[in-house]
Amino acid sequence: MALLDEALSCCPHAGYTRVVAPDGTAVPVCCAIAHHLRDRTDFLVGLGKRGKSLLADAAAHWRFDIRECVADSGDTAAFGLLAGCLPDGMHAAEMHLAGAITVLSELTLEYPPAKGSLEARLRVSARHPGELPPGAVLFPAECGDRVH
Repeated sequence: MALLDEALSCCPHAGYTRVVAPDGTAVPVCCAIAHHLRDRTDFLVGLGKRGKSLLADAAAHWRFDIRECVADSGDTAAFGLLAGCLPDGMHAAEMHLAGAITVLSELTLEYPPAKGSLEARLRVSARHPGELPPGAVLFPAECGDRVH
């Protein structure tokens, strides 16, 4: 478990910072590991304190799958599924779509998922809904910036 915990916070060498997911998305290594850990939540919780700690560390490597967007006062309200935990405040994100990565500089979590659900709403500042198409996936920009 120590290796997994270290992999969530390490800065890989240039050229080894991403892994290609089955959908063709070039995901930051730490976010890909976090995704696999979340898929094994029941097992890790069963391991006790260390497993729960690992899941808590993985939560910082959130993922948001855009399902729908609407204009909202010059910004965009994005509705979708949030895996992990997007902290309060303004964040930057990488938007992945069809092999391209676009950086979104200002987004906030407006409505977090209710218990037992992944559905959430983000506010993306100064973007038009057409710039955030359904099927796009968001990851923390800081994860994509990690390089040794």
